[in-house]
Amino acid sequence: MKNPFEKMPTVLTADELINKAFRRAEKAASAFNPLGGKVAKARRREELRVRTVSNVIRDNLRKILDRTPGVSTLPKFYQELVDTLIDRDQFHRSLARVNWAIKTTRNLEIRHVEKIRYSRDPVEIARLRKAFYGRIADILHEIDDDLRYLNRARDVLKELPVVDLDLPTVVIAGHPNVGKSTLLRALTNAKPEVASYPFTTKGINVGQFEEHYLRYQVIDTPGLLDRPLSERNEVEKQAILALKHLADLIVYIFDPSEYCGYPIEEQTHLFEEIYREFGELPFIVTVNKVDIAMEEKIGKVEEFIRSLGLEPVRISVLTGEGLEELRKHVVEIVEPKARELAKKIMERELSRFRET
Repeated sequence: MKNPFEKMPTVLTADELINKAFRRAEKAASAFNPLGGKVAKARRREELRVRTVSNVIRDNLRKILDRTPGVSTLPKFYQELVDTLIDRDQFHRSLARVNWAIKTTRNLEIRHVEKIRYSRDPVEIARLRKAFYGRIADILHEIDDDLRYLNRARDVLKELPVVDLDLPTVVIAGHPNVGKSTLLRALTNAKPEVASYPFTTKGINVGQFEEHYLRYQVIDTPGLLDRPLSERNEVEKQAILALKHLADLIVYIFDPSEYCGYPIEEQTHLFEEIYREFGELPFIVTVNKVDIAMEEKIGKVEEFIRSLGLEPVRISVLTGEGLEELRKHVVEIVEPKARELAKKIMERELSRFRET
């Protein structure tokens, strides 16, 4: 899955587009050597200028519409993220205004070309072309705020994370420094890719692994699921909600050693908030750093986890203790989706084979 907005072009301002179109028209006219008398030549040159300006403007505006996906057609994950970043209504209104400008430009072109063709006065022909230029400039200045808004939106939307929305996805959560990124590397056995995410300073870490020829995706979101939701602003809360459409499983990490810098009480409080928010999803709760944590503190965390009806998994990402058990537990939960995806891919390929 690519960023759905990666092909959205840079949006020129009204003045930039006007200058581009007028320069292109003058270049075309200067290279054009029409046949005929004075009036015929004037007609053809001014008609060329009008058509060139119209084509340049409409082509540039049409690219905006053609290369911008409809938000409502996107997967829910991306819809939620778009809603956190931009005003979707304003986005649609601005696109509609661009469409209006395309149609209006075309109508003006047709009317002014027709008037130019019927005129027998070179001075009048030049006046008609200048009148067209003026009307076009007015139209573009009328939508200049929309063009500027679309370009600002483009700059933000191109930063959406690139993840595979089809793969079964495991999201890792927990306080900073509890071992999330290290666990991701251990599970995926590879250096994770960093995908930009507009709500974090580091971007999300994305890794994949295979088990029995089936692929899985693991995501760590530094700066997003590592502090209480009560401390979040509305944009961050919406971004967290978007993860619900991506996650098939939450792996939560506790650090009973407290070397992460957060006492057990803070860690349990964060888990309660995340568990309430993502409660409809399956959870695997791990107790990390058991190689260095005191048994008393490990037991305290495990007692809390069991009080919620969950069974803790002891691990040490550093030594590898419990990681194989954790991996098996992860696969056990998300394997059905992986098999369903593999089945769909196989059926699609078989269908193509039969067609050929």
